[in-house]
Amino acid sequence: MEEKTYRRSFDPKADIGTDYALIAIGVGAALIALIYLLLT
Repeated sequence: MEEKTYRRSFDPKADIGTDYALIAIGVGAALIALIYLLLT
């Protein structure tokens, strides 16, 4: 039988790029919303 390795469960550093991308999207959306509210 083949052994499956799950990187997500045992290696939290594997998806750190995804985490940074999601944080950047969230911060960008918050800034856009803030600018929109200030201009209207």
